[in-house]
Amino acid sequence: MSILIKNGYCLGEQEGIYDIFIEKNKIKKIDTNIKEQADDIIDAKECLVIPTFCNAHTHSAMSLFRGLADDLSLMDWLNNHIFPSEAKYVNKKMVYICSKLSMLEMIRSATGCFMDMYFFEEEVAKAALEIGMKGVIGEGIIDFKTPDCANVDEAISKTFSLKREFESDTIKVAFSPHSTYTLTEDSLKKIAEASEGFIVHTHVNETKSEVELCMEKHKKRPMEVLRDAGLLERDIYLAHCVASTDDDINMMKQYKTNVINVPQSNLKLASGIAPIYKIMKNGIDVFIGTDGPASNNNLDILEELRVSSLVQKAINYDETAVDAKTTFQIGTNSVFETSGKLKEGFDADIAVVKLDGFEATPIFNPYSYLAYAANSRDVSTVIINGKIILKNGEFLSIDEEKVKFDVKAMAKKLGAMF
Repeated sequence: MSILIKNGYCLGEQEGIYDIFIEKNKIKKIDTNIKEQADDIIDAKECLVIPTFCNAHTHSAMSLFRGLADDLSLMDWLNNHIFPSEAKYVNKKMVYICSKLSMLEMIRSATGCFMDMYFFEEEVAKAALEIGMKGVIGEGIIDFKTPDCANVDEAISKTFSLKREFESDTIKVAFSPHSTYTLTEDSLKKIAEASEGFIVHTHVNETKSEVELCMEKHKKRPMEVLRDAGLLERDIYLAHCVASTDDDINMMKQYKTNVINVPQSNLKLASGIAPIYKIMKNGIDVFIGTDGPASNNNLDILEELRVSSLVQKAINYDETAVDAKTTFQIGTNSVFETSGKLKEGFDADIAVVKLDGFEATPIFNPYSYLAYAANSRDVSTVIINGKIILKNGEFLSIDEEKVKFDVKAMAKKLGAMF
C-alpha cells in the first residue's frame, strides 16, 4: 500500500508546501513535486499536514460513564460514583465497545496513539487493532479487587500475559499502578521488581488531598514513595502532577521521568493546575493527556492543547509561557519512538487539517491556529501506521453509528436519557 499526500503545508523538519510519499507504514520521501505512483492520492492543497497527536493519559472505556457524575471533588467522584459503577457495570464487552467509541473520538481530533489504564485491557488492545490505532495498554493495579483481577499478584501476572499476546509495532504494554494512595509500599516494590523493561504509567500528585492521603498512609509524599519503591528508575510516565513541589520537580529531573499534563480534567475536578512551565524549564519531557471521558468529558486533544497553553500563561503571568509552537510539540510528543514527526523513515502517522473554517480565516501562523483556534471539526484525514483511517471526515472501515448505538444501549441501564 502506498499513499501520496500532495501540496500540503507540512509542519515537520522541513516546513512548507511539500508532498509526502508513504510506502507500507513508513514515510519514504518528503519533497516537492514527487512523481512516484501511489495507490491512493490525497490532495492537501490549502491544508495543514501534521504528525498525529498522542493522548498520553486516558481511560478509554470510561466513555460509558461520561456525564454520569459531574461537579464533584476527585475523591467524592471516585469513591461514591465511579468505583461503585465500575464494580457493577465493567466487563469485557463494556470495555471493548466503549473503548472503540473513545478511539473514534480521539481519531477525529487527529490523535494517532494513546496510553490507557483500565481493566480488561486485552479488550482495549483488540479494539485498537480492529480500528488501526496505536496504543499503550496497562491493566490498572490497585490493592483491592478490581472487575478483572482479584489482587496485585494477579494484575502483575496479567500484565506479562498482555505483553506476550499483544506487544507489537502498534501495541505496547505498560505496568499501570493506579497511585500511591491505592497501593501499599510492598505492592509498589513488587510492581517495581516486575516492571524492568516495561513502561510504567501512574497517577501522581493529582490533588492536595491525594498527597495528604499518601502522607497519612506512607508518611511520605507520593514521589518519595515511588522513589523508595524503585519505580522512578523505570521508564515512568507521571500523570497530572498538579500538587508538585520544587523538591518533586527536582526528583523528576534527577530520574528523567516523563510528565503528562491533563489540564481540562484537572480544572473540571478543581484539582488545580500543574506547574508545567516550571517542569519544562527543568528539562523534563512533557506529554499531553485528556484523562478519561468520564472526567473531561471529551477527548478532543486540540481543546486540551489550547487549555494547556492558556492556563500556564495565566498562572505564571507570562504571555510567552508555553507558546503555540511549544504547545504543538507537546501534543505530538509520542510514546512511540518513531512517531510524532514528519520525517523520512518515521512511521506514517499523519493528519490533514483543513483550513476552510471560520476559525481558520485568516491564518498568519499555523502553530497559533492549531494551538488556539482549531478543533476536531477541522480534521479531514488521519493516517495511522500507513493506513488511512479517516478520509474527508469519514471513517473508511468502521461503522461509527453502530458503535454509538451499542454504547447508548449499555448506558440505558445506568439511566442515560439518550
